[in-house]
Amino acid sequence: MAEISAKESPFTPGRPVQPEYFVARIKEIQRLERAIKQTISGRNENVFITGQRGIGKSSLAGFIKYLAEKEHNLIGSHCCLGGVGSLEEAMGVVFEKLLQDCTDKSLFDRLRAMFDNYIEGATLFRVGVQFTKNKAKLMTLVSNFLPALRKMYDEAKQSGKKGLILILDDLNGISDIPQFSQFLKSSVDTLALSTERLPIFVVLVGLPERRGELIRHQPSVARIFDVIDLPVMSNSESEEFFRRMFERINTTISSDGLTLMVTLSGGLPMLMHEIGDAVFWQNEDNRISEKDALLGIKEAAQVVGRKYIDHQVSKLLRGKTYASILRTIHKRAPLGGTFNRQQIDEALPSTERKNLDNFLQRGRKLGIIQTMETRGEYRFVNPLHQLYAWNEAKNKAE
Repeated sequence: MAEISAKESPFTPGRPVQPEYFVARIKEIQRLERAIKQTISGRNENVFITGQRGIGKSSLAGFIKYLAEKEHNLIGSHCCLGGVGSLEEAMGVVFEKLLQDCTDKSLFDRLRAMFDNYIEGATLFRVGVQFTKNKAKLMTLVSNFLPALRKMYDEAKQSGKKGLILILDDLNGISDIPQFSQFLKSSVDTLALSTERLPIFVVLVGLPERRGELIRHQPSVARIFDVIDLPVMSNSESEEFFRRMFERINTTISSDGLTLMVTLSGGLPMLMHEIGDAVFWQNEDNRISEKDALLGIKEAAQVVGRKYIDHQVSKLLRGKTYASILRTIHKRAPLGGTFNRQQIDEALPSTERKNLDNFLQRGRKLGIIQTMETRGEYRFVNPLHQLYAWNEAKNKAE
């Protein structure tokens, strides 16, 4: 294997993709780049990137920030608000990250001076700043959110910057705080009514449930934010993804190996990275064979089970009682696809049929199987569960 291949996998399971490794999502990128250009013209643009877990929301947001900075000369940050429990705490995270993400030394020094009253220390090796945790001080940032951003933009203009991009990711917790929804609406309304333009592009990133919580607390959020709902990637996009990632390390893929990886990843980027990484470590000759792909997929299924599936679900899918049912479902349902109860029942040995309804009932109770609109149609809620089930059933058949 080439030296670089032995040292570093091009795949990043469990982490957002670095911009240089970003592949596909062309239509979504075009929509977001159009919003960037509108921002540069002086408008406030607002977008909510949503989709199921593992679909690549954070990776797309990270790529758009990179594009906005490198190609369109905006300044901004990608803030993760996971664990933030109040509006003032969110403000501390947002402005701290805005300063920390500033790579222009002269501009950073000016911005740091602007927020000197809120800064309590420097980060490790003094390359960033730490904002105060004082709630009273942070509340003044809530009240002066837009004026503070205007001052930041005025300073940024002196360095040739054309606007701001603010990405708020990982909304778990903050989205169910009513004040946050009200804050979003108030900020957008204030910008719309202001005679002084502020070119800012606000991007929220979260699950559909998080968007639903925001709308429940403030229905206007639905109209304020344009929605980009990420679908699973098509087979052709998945093929392009695997080909290009392996080309980076001078590795080719057999057609059979590629078909296996595409089929078993189900167009879900998180699974594509898990499978790609596992297959990468199986390969020894810079050519991915069908055997390499199958061994890697089996390893990925075990990793998926350990990282993403809780004990109760794992216990259900590993049980000998349902092994035959899982193998039968796998034969008749593509990853992420639906299966028909009657067809599964007819394909099962008579001794196993009595367990089918119990399996469906327990799967629904655990939230891993859901009914479809057509009577008797079901599917796994998350392809991760189906991949893990496929592997467990396959192991029991060997």
